[in-house]
Amino acid sequence: MTSADQENPGIARAWGWVDHLRAGGDTPWADFAGASVSRGNLVPGAIQLEVARRLNALARSDAFGQARQVDSALGGADNPGHARLVDQILESSGPGRGQPDLELVGVHSGSRFGPRPVDPAQLPTHELIRAAVGLLAELVVEHDPGATPEPPPRLVRPWRRGWSLYGDPLAVSQVRGTLSRAGVEPGRRAPIAVIVADDLAAMLADVWSWRVQHAVNPSWRWWLSDRVRRDRLPRVVDLPRVAANQAARLGADRVHIVVAQHPLPAVARLVGVRRPVDATRVGLSPEALDLVRHLNVVLRVLVTPERHQHLLDSVLLPWLADETGRRRGVPPRHQDWVRQQAERMRDELRVAGYPVVGDLDALVPTDRRREPGTDETGVLDVALRTLLKVKEIES
Repeated sequence: MTSADQENPGIARAWGWVDHLRAGGDTPWADFAGASVSRGNLVPGAIQLEVARRLNALARSDAFGQARQVDSALGGADNPGHARLVDQILESSGPGRGQPDLELVGVHSGSRFGPRPVDPAQLPTHELIRAAVGLLAELVVEHDPGATPEPPPRLVRPWRRGWSLYGDPLAVSQVRGTLSRAGVEPGRRAPIAVIVADDLAAMLADVWSWRVQHAVNPSWRWWLSDRVRRDRLPRVVDLPRVAANQAARLGADRVHIVVAQHPLPAVARLVGVRRPVDATRVGLSPEALDLVRHLNVVLRVLVTPERHQHLLDSVLLPWLADETGRRRGVPPRHQDWVRQQAERMRDELRVAGYPVVGDLDALVPTDRRREPGTDETGVLDVALRTLLKVKEIES
């Protein structure tokens, strides 16, 4: 220890903690007793240091699955990729307005004019999310694969039925993508329109989720409250209106309503697919969607709108593919409005007499449990798991 370190042992302890974190350690600052040779008075900020510590703790836990095996001997020398990731965190700064770089309590006495030194464990989670999002946004831009190749022109088969899909946007996207990957493309024979539906609460959550994944950024509660205030469903899930538009074009007997949580098998049969298709349907968890919302704010500043969507589709959403979970729930104060809208849609579709696969009563939500909402700690965990995934991609 140098004479300067002896004069201020807190600096030596702080640099010791930095080295401990670079080596994959996860000891909280308050419990850390080591020391290293000082590298100056400018220690990384408390926010960045705490993000690095939680990243290490997550990597060592079962919460990241394979990370425990991959990083069982985390170390700067043994695992330079991990040390490099920690360095990136320590050198990053959170976007937007928030706390500046904060000093560690016990290192400096602080200034009369600036923020007081802090115990990193006491920092608000939203500040940690902000720091992690700043680095993630930079990594998303760095991993841009470039222009995606244009898909080959679709082969129109005259003996196959022509079809188009409407309704729940996430279900439509997944069904269309699965059929396309299976080589099922529309033909010229007797076109039909298939309207994919679920209970209205689930469809509203899917509309919001689809918008977040297309760079639109309202919170779930604000977006739904705005719909209730205007007493108007999103057009895409106002099913009687969608069905009437297609009936005017094709005739009511060629407009099919599919009401199901897993609509792919029913849609496949309607469009003439005889072989089995994967019926699995998953969506991003609320915590992952909230992370996308945070990243949308930063990407909107860093890149053009066209590149923003390209980065979501080709980089960020594939990174988050494993972050699946429940849909957002309707807050209790809006459940009666959603139920009334669903009953109206059910009655109008029933009177119109369209062919239906499933039960129109299933449009009406029956689950009136209280919405659990999202947990900021869960959002931070998703961000940290994604950073660890990027490290594995790069190694």
